[in-house]
Amino acid sequence: MQPLAERRRGLGPIKQRERWTPQTIVPKIDDAGSEGSQSVTPPALTPSGDLQLSEGLPAVDMPFDVLPVENEVASASPTTFPDIPPDDMINPIALPQYPQDASSQLILYPTPSFDILSLFPSFSFTNPTEPAPSIGSDDVQAMTFHSTVLAPMKSTRKAALSAHSIFLNFAVQNPMALHFLLAFSHSELAIHHGFSHRPPLESYLHFQNGSQLLSQALVTLSPPNHVAMMLSFLYLYMFWMRRDPLEVERLRELSTSILAYVMTFSLDEVCANSSGSTGTSEPVTLSRILTYIYDRDVFCGFFGCGAAFAGYVSQKHETRQRIWLLSRMPILPDQTETWFRSESLPETSQRRILDVYFSLITIQYEINVYSQSNELAVLGKWVEIRNKLDKIREEQNFLFTLSRDCPQLSPKPPLMALVAVTIFHALEIYLHRSRDTFFGETPVPADIERALQELISAAYHTIPVGPVQLLERFQWALLIGGIETHDPVYRDWISASISDPVIKSVYNLVVSAKTLSAKGISMEAVRELVSKQTRSS
Repeated sequence: MQPLAERRRGLGPIKQRERWTPQTIVPKIDDAGSEGSQSVTPPALTPSGDLQLSEGLPAVDMPFDVLPVENEVASASPTTFPDIPPDDMINPIALPQYPQDASSQLILYPTPSFDILSLFPSFSFTNPTEPAPSIGSDDVQAMTFHSTVLAPMKSTRKAALSAHSIFLNFAVQNPMALHFLLAFSHSELAIHHGFSHRPPLESYLHFQNGSQLLSQALVTLSPPNHVAMMLSFLYLYMFWMRRDPLEVERLRELSTSILAYVMTFSLDEVCANSSGSTGTSEPVTLSRILTYIYDRDVFCGFFGCGAAFAGYVSQKHETRQRIWLLSRMPILPDQTETWFRSESLPETSQRRILDVYFSLITIQYEINVYSQSNELAVLGKWVEIRNKLDKIREEQNFLFTLSRDCPQLSPKPPLMALVAVTIFHALEIYLHRSRDTFFGETPVPADIERALQELISAAYHTIPVGPVQLLERFQWALLIGGIETHDPVYRDWISASISDPVIKSVYNLVVSAKTLSAKGISMEAVRELVSKQTRSS
């Protein structure tokens, strides 16, 4: 193969260019001798194109592999991303070092004397799939894409206040977490620009390096870095959730491994029993990460994978609620007022929206379990779950009013409110179709017909308000509406609105299977289709 610097572009003559390699990315590492607070900021591009993390970063023994790219005008590159308005650019948040007071520090349990690897079922989730060809991106582009495009699109908050921006600030401090972040970011950059859904070579190499460091970290555990480990698990989850077809077995093993690690160090109890005096204390940061992993584990449980960690967390209701409350602490004390600020809603309503959203996650977990349990285990469970949904509708009626009146409101309601309403109606349909009836089965009960109409209406009003392409639960709600409806107009609109490659693939698979049966398709059959698709790939 020709060297990248001499490769032909298009039909023109072969270009001869100077070979150029960008500066390597090095993570910020702890300096035991430093005093006071340090500011951790996302990477910034210099005029020369080099990546600057922060001044005075010491070198590390393991530099990051950075693929060479062509030194040419950015507009000629397939990885040029759209101009981002200044208001959407991430505003770096100064994260002080963890204070040493007992109230905000983890009370660490002793490092286990046994081999923690023996608790892990397998490490298939650390084996990357065969890569797609290189797309010519470098780590500077991947990191910039993550902070300016990906973080805002995966959150209903402004980029600077999104959890993904907070996580990025911590990931750049650890080689393992940074490798997995870059593996995920390079993969998302490829998807964003219309390349293969298979991770490109750039992603593959970072994934390999991160996996090696993960194995080493689990062997040594001296001292354990829980934030870096759980961030790595989170990025692994985000990476595998975007693979088409869905990697059922890898996600199942990842969930089991996360559970083994959390139980070994009792991270859930340690976080729940901490007061978390500041929004950047270690327990608060871990609580945020645990909440995000729980969310994704429940999401994957719908497809029949994952859910081991979610099951453990859901059995400890009080602990789960304390972790949730801790995860909602402001990043910094002076941001308490702006954390929930909205031009259209008071602070109390914003807090209620977040509480409803988290409640819907826990309800989906209960429906996942209900749909896969034996008859004796589910006696009375349907009514119990239905009552929880009815209670939300009664006590949080303002949410449904916001969604219904959205076209006439100015300014528009918060995106999170509209997303929550859409998910609520999807859960109503999912509950009804989860065991004894089929998606699309006729005659359609009046409650399900009403829920479907409200789901379509809520989704239709949500899409213009903000980016929903990377909000997995909103995409999932569209999937539920699409496999339930008989209306070809609704079906075509939903198909065009689903942007997640995995959910789009499942949608097409299920809709195709539905045409083979006049009765519809059961939830059990949906999971079997997903599992077979994985085995045949």
